Amino acid sequence: MMNIIGHAHTRALLKNISSAAELPHHAFLLSGPEGIGKALVGKEFASLLLGYGGMDPSLRQDFLCIGREEKKSGKHGNISVEAIREAGIFLSRYPTESKRRAVLIEDAEELSESAQNALLKFLEEPNATSVIILTASRYGALRDTVRSRMFHLVLSPVSESVLRQGLLDLFPRTQVDSLEPFFLSLGCPGLAVEALSNAGEFSKRREALRSLFRLSALSLAERMALSERLSESVSDTIRLFEWWILGLRSLRRHEKDRKTIAALFGFFETLDAGTRQLRTTNANPRLVIDKIFLSL
Repeated sequence: MMNIIGHAHTRALLKNISSAAELPHHAFLLSGPEGIGKALVGKEFASLLLGYGGMDPSLRQDFLCIGREEKKSGKHGNISVEAIREAGIFLSRYPTESKRRAVLIEDAEELSESAQNALLKFLEEPNATSVIILTASRYGALRDTVRSRMFHLVLSPVSESVLRQGLLDLFPRTQVDSLEPFFLSLGCPGLAVEALSNAGEFSKRREALRSLFRLSALSLAERMALSERLSESVSDTIRLFEWWILGLRSLRRHEKDRKTIAALFGFFETLDAGTRQLRTTNANPRLVIDKIFLSL
């Protein structure tokens, strides 16, 4: 079985769908913040659909998983139209082990325009033995014509108590206790598991997140030094900012002071606008990050 933390209601719903005599839809979209567990839930759903009992379907003949391509620079690119066409060929073949074939497309927000066009063709002309599952951290990046043809489920952040217990099932208590509280407040199991599983590789991100959550306590010089470091890798910074936003929203729910809440809302707008600018434009990242840091 796969180690999935949380999402009990959504998983129960998908389990019921998988056992139905006739599926209510041939295409499903799982959306939610990055690191929340969408890919694992999608794999579990595919496994149940294909009769694998919830076991990891990655090496089975009737399952295909595709995602972003890695460039020579080490950065991830878009999901190409060629990958979607290959998925279409895979789905057109008759199942080998199961009654169906399933394709999981991870990070579907990274589908190129031509890839979305190719996917749309399969969504409009499905065959009886194929199921398509998409995961997306940015639901709005998908075209309306794609979204409207899919059964959409939203995965919400996992509660701190459920996340902590899930981590204790996977790691020693001393390791889990070493996590800063903001990791649990984010409600993203994937992020917490990554931090505990790859402590060395994750150390820079962990330190950056620690600094972001105490930004208001940093001096101007410390903020500018952090901005300089973050501007060196825009893709990593976008991920950090998205997690930061999640954590701040969690803190806002527990805040009682109206002035503090109003200030947080104002900062959310600045942070969200800056993150969107980093993601969609060629703006100077250092200037964008400086503006965010100086607004708090």
